[in-house]
Parts: sequence; C-alpha cells; structure tokens
Amino acid sequence: MTIICGTDLSPLSLGALDVALALASQRGDDEVVLLHVADTAGNELVREAALDKARAQLDAIVKARPATPKIRAELSTGEPNEILVGFAETEGSDLIVIAHRSANANDKRLGSTANKIISHTHVTVLAVRDPEPWLAFARRERPLRILLGIDDSAVCDLGIQWTHGLRERGPVDVVLGAIYYPDDAASHYGLHAKTQVDRDPEIEALMSRDLLRRFGAEGAGITARPQRGLGRIGDHVLELARDEKVDAIVVGTGQKTGLGRLGSVSSIIVTDATQSVICVPPQAAISTIVVPRLRSALVATDLSQFANRAVAYAFAQASDEVHIVHVLKNDADANEVELATALRALAPRGARQKVVAHVIRGDEPAVTLARCAARHGVDVICISSHGRSGIKRALVGSVADQLLRATRLPVLVLRPA
Repeated sequence: MTIICGTDLSPLSLGALDVALALASQRGDDEVVLLHVADTAGNELVREAALDKARAQLDAIVKARPATPKIRAELSTGEPNEILVGFAETEGSDLIVIAHRSANANDKRLGSTANKIISHTHVTVLAVRDPEPWLAFARRERPLRILLGIDDSAVCDLGIQWTHGLRERGPVDVVLGAIYYPDDAASHYGLHAKTQVDRDPEIEALMSRDLLRRFGAEGAGITARPQRGLGRIGDHVLELARDEKVDAIVVGTGQKTGLGRLGSVSSIIVTDATQSVICVPPQAAISTIVVPRLRSALVATDLSQFANRAVAYAFAQASDEVHIVHVLKNDADANEVELATALRALAPRGARQKVVAHVIRGDEPAVTLARCAARHGVDVICISSHGRSGIKRALVGSVADQLLRATRLPVLVLRPA
C-alpha cells in the first residue's frame, strides 16, 4: 500500500512530506504520492498560471528529496478534502499524511479542511504538527512517545493494532490513556462509588490492569494512565497528552454525524491538540498484529444439567484461570458454602487452570454477572441459553441476551440443540 501526502506547498506541509518519506522508508515502500490540489479561482489565464506555478513547485520538491523512496507528484483541482479522500481510496492507500495547520497565510485550505478529510476518509490519517519527533524516531535516535486513547469502541482495537504496527518498525513508548467517571466506573466493576471529584485508586488499579490486557503487551515503555473525568473527555485526553509530554495522540474516529462525523471526542482532539494526531476510522484496513490472549474466563451456571455444560467451554477458552459463578437472589435462603463446593466440583477432571468458585447475590443476574466479570478481569464469559421463545421469553427474559447487553466482554453462548 502507498502513503498519500497532501500538500499546500507551504513549508509546514513539506515537513509532513518528510515524515511520509521516513515512514515509507521504514516500511520498505517504493514511493510516496505527493498530491497538491491547486486553487483554480479566476479566469482561464489565471488558472493556467496557477497550475504552471504549482507544477514547477512540485518538480522542485521532488528534485530536492532523496530518490528512495521516490516521490510521485500529482496535481489536481477541486475541493481539497474531496480530492484527497477520493485519491487515497483509488490508490488503495493505507495512510494519509497531512500538515494540520497551513503556514501559508494566503492559502489555509488544507489546514482548514483537515477535519473534513478525517471525518470522511476510510483511510488512517496522520495530521503532523511537528515533524521532528517522527524523523528522530525514523532515524532511531529516540523513541516516539504516543498517547493511545482507549475506550470500549471496536474502532479502538484498530488503533491498538496500528500502534503495534508502528512499534514493529522502531522504538515507541506508549501511554494507554482512558478517561473514567467515578460513578460509571464503580457501576461497571460492581463497586461503591466513593467520590465524584477525587481519583479512586481502587478503580484506577482495575482499569490499569484492563488497559494493559486490552493493549496486549506489557513491559518497558508501556504505561497505563486512567484519569478521572469531570468535563469533556476530549479535554481530559489533551490534558493527559500534555502531562505525559507525548509526541502524538492515536484516536479512533466514530464518523457518525456532523463535524459531525468525527464525534465530539476526536473532533476536540484533532482541533485543539498541540501534538500530531493519528485518526483511525472504523473502516480502516489494518492488519491484526497482536492476537488477544484469553487468560481467564467466567462461566455462569444455575447448576442445572444443561447450564453446567458451559463449564467445559470456559476451560477450553481460558489458559490460566476459570471463575465458576452461581447467582442467588438477594433474599434467597441458601447454603453458600455447599454451593461453592458444588461449583468447584464442576471443573473437568485434570484441568490445569486455577478454579475459583463464586456464589454472588443480585436480583438482576445479567448485570450481576457482568460486574463480577469486570471486577475479576476475565477475558471471556461463557453461559448456556435455555432457549426460551415466544411469550415465555418475553415475560421471563433471557439472561444470556441481557448479558450480551450488560457486558463489554465477548460472550460465548451455548445453545440447546
């Protein structure tokens, strides 16, 4: 795949070209496409003069840069964001590199349309603020320091894989950033919300564990930084980026509505960040580099014969630990010690995984299970569905269905024949 670099021919956009060339050289690409969309306002003579001037400038840029990878200069006319987006998709590009702000006071079209490019393209966009950290990274003079914004969206997984791909090509320090609101986070983990203003160390410890697992790599250069939120998430991400002194922010773009289409968090980051920003859209073609590891599983059972069959599937999924859970109503009269013994007895003969039995109480089984799974940091939930249908299902409800809506984790549902 090819890197497309959009340029307005300003010095700042030429810095973005240097970054594109450095990244292409790291990847072993043969060429970088340099695209300029000329301003053709005015009469025919003015337009022809503008095109001739742009061609001459593009030729000078190509001659001034190294031969490897080569630069293929392209000149077009029209709306810059539409032309760049369409050209990248036609070329099958996997990365668009642009300067986020134009240094040309007379032509701010590229800088002013950066948000439009990001909000419409299916290709990952690198908006370069300062080229030097990227060039030093490419020369292996120092690690590139990146803040990877992590949330519960699927597009976040693409940002994670993009970051892993960058780490394969050079030294990268990664700050895993997540913004939490104490009441929501406490509900997610099934904890009591202690405060709405101060940091919650218990929640942050659980979140740090989950961030590292979500990223799929630990060790030197990887830091988890959950941060308590009070206002807009985007503002907190920018604050975290400043505190951590990062060179770039990686963020997924929802592309739903308005500037729509960026979503409020990513639009704030793209507009106000003083660092470079990498925007990964939900349709981006990004290879999976690090495969999620299923270390632990939670399996729920009501101790019926069919529900117990899900236990074996939990052991098939998890490499290290299996939590076997039975939910009681809050007012149920039961011997919890005997129930826990019965749960442990369900483990397959000779299983090597650690077995943990939980008898927990809650009047909403699905929510109670989701909170238990989050609190213990499991990677997958297994459950049997009793296959109710029609009026009975409408009246009673399916715990399996409700669990799918209550949890953020993958759920393996064992269905009746």
